[in-house]
Amino acid sequence: MAYWWVNQNEDDYPLLEEEDLLAVPRRDKLGKTNPGYVLAGEMQRGDIGFVFVGGELDGVFAVSMAAQDDTVEMAPDFQRRPARVVQIAFFDLPEPVRVEETTLRLRDLLPPLNSPLQPDGAGRDTTVCPVGEVLADGLLRLAGEADPTSSTLGEVMAEAISASDLPDEEKADLIGARLGIGRFGDAVRALWDGACCATGVTTELLVHVSPIKPWVNASNEERLDAQNGLPLVPTWNLAFITGLVGFDEDGALLLSSELPPEEARKAGIDPDFRLAVKGERQRTYLAWHRHNVFVPS
Repeated sequence: MAYWWVNQNEDDYPLLEEEDLLAVPRRDKLGKTNPGYVLAGEMQRGDIGFVFVGGELDGVFAVSMAAQDDTVEMAPDFQRRPARVVQIAFFDLPEPVRVEETTLRLRDLLPPLNSPLQPDGAGRDTTVCPVGEVLADGLLRLAGEADPTSSTLGEVMAEAISASDLPDEEKADLIGARLGIGRFGDAVRALWDGACCATGVTTELLVHVSPIKPWVNASNEERLDAQNGLPLVPTWNLAFITGLVGFDEDGALLLSSELPPEEARKAGIDPDFRLAVKGERQRTYLAWHRHNVFVPS
């Protein structure tokens, strides 16, 4: 899987959302070969892209099919122009990430040229740029803050996995892991003898398996690792995935300042609880959650 961004101008929209197509013209406004046209040809099935419009992070997409050359009607003059067309599955973020926030969080990671941090995109040619691993991680975190439940990012990543060249069985395992079912869910439940790790409840319908390091942030190997999962009843599960609770390196429960002990007790969460950590990898996942999801204050 590779990552990309499409930096769109205010007056030239290559992203044809209604048709789920990304169309990048062959020539720029000066008649020269558009670098984005060349780069779009390198996109492969299963890749993920970030869409900036006027400097704001507006949405994400999964590449469904590699690029093909075609002639399409392009804004702003709606003339038919030779273009490289990439079939995608596009998802709007619940709220665009404003350029000021992108600047604050990612300035040191973005290149000086063709950066999406251009609030007045009008008049510039659309750019398509590959995104390295470090920047991709930063963009995923930024998009995740605009998508608190990770539903949008989860959907686009599931689409990317589905479109990839992975074996069908592995695709099913990875997509099922997002929902805590299939191979991953079974392995986590087996690790905890089928019970909620916090309450001991064994009624299957009341116990949901959640990744400790969220599915959208995890590698494929981490997504299927039983030590990266906790079986929890609904109240505990919601408190954990939203960062109201976490665990220290010895498994002692940590409460966010947003969840006072008396409120935790009312919700059935014991402030004195200690998790029986299952291994060193689980300890590492809990540390990731503690530093990236848990809300201490």
